Amino acid sequence: MKRSLIILSSEQFGYLTDTLKYCQYAFSEFSITYVGWDYGKPRIQLPAVNAIYVSREGNLAMRNAKLLYTFHKEIKSKQPDVIFANYTRGISIVKLLNRKSNFILDIRTLSVNKKSNVRLWYNTLLKFELSFFKEISVISEGVARLLKLKNYYLLPLGGECFCTFSKSFDKLAFLYVGTFENRNMIKCIEAFHLYLAKNTSREPPPTFTIIGGPDGAELAEVKRYIKEHNLENQIITTGPLRQDQLRPFFEQANIGISYIPIKPYYDFQPSTKTFEYLISGLPVIATTTHENSKIVDHSCGILAGDSVEAFADGLNKIETGKDRFNSDFIRRKYKQYSWKYIVKNYFLTMINKIAEVNSQAEIDEQRSITGRLFSKER
Repeated sequence: MKRSLIILSSEQFGYLTDTLKYCQYAFSEFSITYVGWDYGKPRIQLPAVNAIYVSREGNLAMRNAKLLYTFHKEIKSKQPDVIFANYTRGISIVKLLNRKSNFILDIRTLSVNKKSNVRLWYNTLLKFELSFFKEISVISEGVARLLKLKNYYLLPLGGECFCTFSKSFDKLAFLYVGTFENRNMIKCIEAFHLYLAKNTSREPPPTFTIIGGPDGAELAEVKRYIKEHNLENQIITTGPLRQDQLRPFFEQANIGISYIPIKPYYDFQPSTKTFEYLISGLPVIATTTHENSKIVDHSCGILAGDSVEAFADGLNKIETGKDRFNSDFIRRKYKQYSWKYIVKNYFLTMINKIAEVNSQAEIDEQRSITGRLFSKER
């Protein structure tokens, strides 16, 4: 029989890429139950996964209490071999109510809120709740250092391959896929506009496709800028799309844009799309965060500052050096960052190790009980 795994999250199933990929590539070894919010988004189905949706009706306190209670209820009813929990505020309460359960707490991000007091409050609470857990996984070694963790599992980001054929770089087609929230994307748009303006004789002119959301002030600002400067033919926005809708855009593009503001709170946050561009054979222009700098080198792209002028200069440099890029070479070089590889060599290795330790502990406990009973009978 398969071992059982419960994944706990504050995200709706399928909308956090990491856990979706864990489920997609681990269901052959584990019977998986996923518990998370119901945000009312279209439901993503994986036949092998039992997804449980928690309503968000009620005020903030009521919603959070309902989510934590559902976590606890599902653990009690299913008695899983392993519980993998994305950090959710109050998760330590669930751990205390299930002391003997085999938990691993996963940290995908520290706070990236623009307000320093909000970041301080969130990160302080996270560090406090970490103290209740023996097994912890983190997205990067940099995050582990910031949390002052000595013992942890590294569970890095991966990416999916959305293009398998060789790219031509005669006409540059840039692609950005990601969130707009707190990313200051207007600077990236202004940089692309400046890049276009410095050489208006390009034929055919470069294009820039932007996929992401949510719909809000940042996206509205970008759309307004495009309209005001008559850039509709050069810059196309699609809004947010699901993963299964991305392939045509990766196939049409030949340069990926990984624009992340250069801020201390973003420095150790890897970008899923940086990996997905590279795994799909797209050279990348990326801002010089610590994590981008670790994986982007001269053979697969360039690094640039996050100011309008610096990023525009980076766009010019990637155009000037486009003849050195080979999409097949890039795809081969970064194949070890595929989600399939990450799940097999990091996620499943970790989960199986924890499950085996727990199984052995139960055997030892049973032997101890049997030994005591046998001793009393004698």
